[in-house]
Amino acid sequence: MKKGKKVFAVAMAVAAVGGLSCVVACGDKKPHEPVNMDAAESASIIVTGYEFGPGVSGVVVEFDDVVKGFTKDTFTVKTANKTRTVQEAYCSDEKGVKSTDATKYLTLQLGMPKVTSSMWGASVEASPFTYDMTKNVNKWAEEYKINLAVAENQSFTVGKVKYQAKDSYSYNVTTSANRIIPQTATWNKDSYTYNQDGKDITLTRAARKPDGADADNQKNPLIIWLHGMGEGGTDIDIDLLGNEVTGLTSDNETNVQHYFKSNDSAGAYVLAVQTPTMWMDTTGEGGKPNDGESGEQESYYTEALYAAITDYVAKTPDIDTDRIYLGGCSNGGYMTMNMMFKHGDYFAAFYPICEAYRDRVYEADGTTIKHLNITDAMIEQIKDYNIWFLQSDNDGTVNPDLYMRPTFKRLLDAGATNVFATMTPNVTGMDAEGVNYDGHWSWIYAFNDDVRKRIDNTKITSASDVKNENCTVDGNMWDWLSKQTKA
Repeated sequence: MKKGKKVFAVAMAVAAVGGLSCVVACGDKKPHEPVNMDAAESASIIVTGYEFGPGVSGVVVEFDDVVKGFTKDTFTVKTANKTRTVQEAYCSDEKGVKSTDATKYLTLQLGMPKVTSSMWGASVEASPFTYDMTKNVNKWAEEYKINLAVAENQSFTVGKVKYQAKDSYSYNVTTSANRIIPQTATWNKDSYTYNQDGKDITLTRAARKPDGADADNQKNPLIIWLHGMGEGGTDIDIDLLGNEVTGLTSDNETNVQHYFKSNDSAGAYVLAVQTPTMWMDTTGEGGKPNDGESGEQESYYTEALYAAITDYVAKTPDIDTDRIYLGGCSNGGYMTMNMMFKHGDYFAAFYPICEAYRDRVYEADGTTIKHLNITDAMIEQIKDYNIWFLQSDNDGTVNPDLYMRPTFKRLLDAGATNVFATMTPNVTGMDAEGVNYDGHWSWIYAFNDDVRKRIDNTKITSASDVKNENCTVDGNMWDWLSKQTKA
């Protein structure tokens, strides 16, 4: 045997012996038994507003020592028992703000929640909201479970403690202390109490000042948003997240502020006002909303809302009182119309969305008008206002045949010249591609700045002509709104 081959053979023999001993030794090693991560002390959810409502976009876990040796692939995460995609992992402060140094806070950024079409128009994965069917309002889930586990063949350390595959930690979020909402943190939140007419009403408010307003040396416009029925209550974050109200501010990447920055203006103030029950409430006690079946559509909150708005404007001298814009969706669209009839001269323009102020009621035969809820005198009163309606043809909650369509046609017949409407065939969005939302959710188009066509008013010979097929004229609702001033 040649020397080189002998050396190789000896080496192989040694390796074989070593390998045998390794097998024996490794065979004695016990497999890792998964443990609870005792070093984890608490956890918070990061909530983001999407076009479909709120979603959990991240979790922040607090440990008792610094966290090291991890990547985004180190962990598997479930929120509300749904497996989520981890997009990024980093050390942070307690609010999830990234740190360049190791800290005891671990933030896991998650992919957008999955949204699928359902019998209600869309189903949102692991939403932090639940819907109270008895009160018809959204509310925070009483318990929102977070599950964190170490993935296969992964590990990380907390101080001197090493955690390995299948080690896990669970936490239930039950209070606002463990909800982080960056998009609404920049808003000024307060309340306004109205004590007149024998009423004691407290409305919750949130306001957002445009970036740079303190330095632009001019007054700025105000956009007012009135929420739908599901966003009533006393937690203004439910109002701001139930509909993507942050789309009106720079808190969203997609927002409408640039339309309001003409002539070096900083942009528009935004004010959201929340009712304890619903805007269509006639008693202040909730219950079945008055949708005009009984004639009068007065709201219990009319004067309280007007006072809450004027109080905010009076305390904000930077607002241009000739450029105050009022709008809202569904119940909020109803209240937009109601305020138009009661205090219309105060505002520069209106943008009612899927508005629920009933125009007329029919007899049982469906063809004979029983009574008009919006009288000819009311039409005459508002025909010279600046109004842009928005609704979907397939709205199954607020039938446009009984609400917006006849009102729009009657305004045109009365000689209105600056009244427009956009009708869409259905409701789709930008966040959840390929998903058809409930046809009532037309506010999605507004917050996505996707209202870019309007009805050709010259084609309207009857109320039935107010439909998407005739929505052929170029025109952006927000661009138009930004140019309106009080007469």
